[in-house]
Amino acid sequence: MNRLDDKFLLLLDANRILTSTLDINKLLTVIMELAQKVVNAEGCSLLLIDENTGELYFDVAIGEKADEMKRVRLAPGEGIAGWCAARNRSLIVEDVTKDIRWTGRTDDKSGFRTKSIICTPLRYKGTVLGVIEGINALGREFFTDDDLPLFEAFANQAAVALENARLFMKLIQEKEKISAAFDGMSESVFVTDKNGVITQANKSAFNLANSEHISGLALSKILIDIGFEMPGRFLKFDGKKKISEIVKKTAPQIFLNCVVTKITGIGEEIDGYIFVIRDVTSEKKEELLKRSFLSLISHKLKTPLVSIVGYLPMLAEEKLTPNQQKAISVLQSQSERLAELVESLLRFTVIESETLELKKEKVFVEKIVSETVNDLNKKLKNVEVEVSDLSALGEIFADKEKIKEALGCILENAVKFNKNPKKSVKITGELQAGAVAISIEDNGAGFPLSEKEKIFEKFYQIEESFTGQVAGAGLGLPLAKRIISAHRGSITVASKINEGSKFTIIIPQK
Repeated sequence: MNRLDDKFLLLLDANRILTSTLDINKLLTVIMELAQKVVNAEGCSLLLIDENTGELYFDVAIGEKADEMKRVRLAPGEGIAGWCAARNRSLIVEDVTKDIRWTGRTDDKSGFRTKSIICTPLRYKGTVLGVIEGINALGREFFTDDDLPLFEAFANQAAVALENARLFMKLIQEKEKISAAFDGMSESVFVTDKNGVITQANKSAFNLANSEHISGLALSKILIDIGFEMPGRFLKFDGKKKISEIVKKTAPQIFLNCVVTKITGIGEEIDGYIFVIRDVTSEKKEELLKRSFLSLISHKLKTPLVSIVGYLPMLAEEKLTPNQQKAISVLQSQSERLAELVESLLRFTVIESETLELKKEKVFVEKIVSETVNDLNKKLKNVEVEVSDLSALGEIFADKEKIKEALGCILENAVKFNKNPKKSVKITGELQAGAVAISIEDNGAGFPLSEKEKIFEKFYQIEESFTGQVAGAGLGLPLAKRIISAHRGSITVASKINEGSKFTIIIPQK
């Protein structure tokens, strides 16, 4: 067997050994030991590049002074190793004492005496990971160019093995992080196959199921067995995600919020599901209590207020002293203000309700708009209202009173927050594909684009610099959006500062 065959067999053996482990510390030691054999060197050093600083450091060192060697760091470009890494080039130095690139710091720390060096970069896909050095050629004075091809080939094998080990270590670390986060979640997380059979679960999930032995069982059966009523078509839904509520109606009553996400493979075929389940019982009960309380006080206040507001104008017609007239005027103003507040509370309960009961019927759009304008006649007294011909819009299948309420909220908004001395509102409409669009345009102050989404949030009001100091609860537009959404419609707005705003609601015809 000739020398070339020996080299080839040595590389094959080295490759077999390098690919036999993914333990990075063990691998680095193996690389150093093999490097010595490949070029028949007295010693070997392996330096890696610090990704943050660019410095070279000894990740693995062998011998009595190994710990001291690990503390040695070479600045980018420092020494023969630094030169080799910076230029991504192999190098042979016959006598280090005659080379200006040589730094004796490593010899000072290790106690080793370096005479000659062969050095080559550890390259992976064009990136230099570090350098490997053979130190002091055995049985000869120095290394030669004949040593380079074999040493470079070995370095390439070592770089691939090193990068694989690094990636494996990162995967292990990420898996540990994910596992810790998975088990540390307060939500119950179940991973199932496409049939809803559990394949993985976290600690919170075990607590919910009252058992750790749930792998291989159907999630729906587990939940039913512990008293929950499962929603229909549990695993059948459009889109990527579904949010539903699961309720345990037997004592103690429990409400769960369940988010189901599909796990899809090639061709969007469903491979399984991830269920994230959160106990929302306390939130639900608090919400129900709040709604009940608001609804109760709103209705209890509304009845006496109707009487007060109704009788005050009659009192005002009587012969009264100036002071009495002033008192009646104040009472009228404040009672109307209180009536608006009660109306706001009622609106809030509607916005907060999970389901909005709709009494749908066929009704002409033109009739809805005209009745809404007439109902708001008092509030639109000093406003120029222009309503275009809406007869072509025909009928829609909707809750007439609810749509009127939504339109009324937008109209009130257009008038209440309009500082223009000559207020005007224009109402137009058009047919769209299977729907009607009704637009309400005002000549108010308008508002910035940044406010566009916020105005539909509960209790939000635009800065006084745009609208003036106007009393309001910030519930009109959220209520309008809630009603239109319940009709499977949408509401949009376009606005320009100092020019006005245009609200458009789109409602399906059927």
